[in-house]
Order: sequence, then C-alpha cells, then structure tokens
Amino acid sequence: MTHRTLQLTFAIVLFGSAAGFTQDAELGKRLTERWCADCHAGSGHSAKARQVIPFEAIAAKPGVNAELIANFLMLPHSAMPNLPIRRSEAEDIAAFIMQMKK
Repeated sequence: MTHRTLQLTFAIVLFGSAAGFTQDAELGKRLTERWCADCHAGSGHSAKARQVIPFEAIAAKPGVNAELIANFLMLPHSAMPNLPIRRSEAEDIAAFIMQMKK
C-alpha cells in the first residue's frame, strides 16, 4: 500500500466513513411528525402548543446549528418527553429543523 492509501485507511477507521456523518432531513421530518409536531409545528391551537417554540423559530435563533440541536435532543429535559432517541435520529431531526432557516 502507498503512504496515501494508508493515510486514507487510517482516517476511515479512526473517524468513520462519510456516510456515518450524513444527516437525513427527510427522515428527520418523519420523526418530527411522529414525536414533535403536536407542540412544535407552529399551529398554536392548544395551550400546550402556545408554550413552545416552533421549529422555524428554533432554526432562526442566532448561533443555533444542527450540532447544537442534536446535542440538546440527546439530553434529558423536563419540558419535553424523554424519547428513546438515537444520535443519528437526533441529527436527522436537527437537519430537518435547520432546513427551515431563512
């Protein structure tokens, strides 16, 4: 193997393949429809919905990015139900939300 091939092999083993870092916003949309939309969709019809921030407003906040959202979703928090969410699902949801950034 050449030196370059060894470097590439080492990088893939150490950091994973690029596919491991891919976020699927379409899957994120489906997950939010199942778990999050009742409160965060922005319709504001129920009292509960009026107390939370819509997805669009989350994406528009200064300094918010997909990594920050995914990290937040992985933490337990009292205002939202603690869902059995995998890191990849949190990243997919974050990608979907960040698509709303204007």
